[in-house]
Amino acid sequence: MDTATVIWIIVGIVVVLAIISVIAVVASRRGREQREKKRLADQERAEEMRREAEARAIDARENEAKATRAQADAQQAQVDADRLRQEADQRQAEAQDLRAHSEQQSRQADEIDPTVDTRHGGRHDDTATGAGESDERPAATEARHTEQPPQQGTDDRA
Repeated sequence: MDTATVIWIIVGIVVVLAIISVIAVVASRRGREQREKKRLADQERAEEMRREAEARAIDARENEAKATRAQADAQQAQVDADRLRQEADQRQAEAQDLRAHSEQQSRQADEIDPTVDTRHGGRHDDTATGAGESDERPAATEARHTEQPPQQGTDDRA
């Protein structure tokens, strides 16, 4: 082999090595760029996931606050209902007391009234005194004792 051939072989080897080096450098840069792009994409995805997690945490706190408010409203409604129930019971008791007092007062009036005979547990006109022999009772008094509305304008006398 002569020197020119050896030089061409060496030049060829150097050119091939230079091409391989250029390819290796370009591939290395592309690999780095791809890794950098992937790192940035992963970083952005992680940031997005953090924002979503934070938004969900805020939603969760908001829902907890709404639940707490709803529970407080329900408790307040229960307190109001208990208070109204107590007030209704108290008014019912007052009404019963007033009714009992009214009935007692009516019985006392009947005992005082000389035209009322209370000996037989009922209310009858006193025939011994001669008052009210026709068995006419005032309409309001009759209604109070019979729990029926007074009948007005009916006269059974013949």
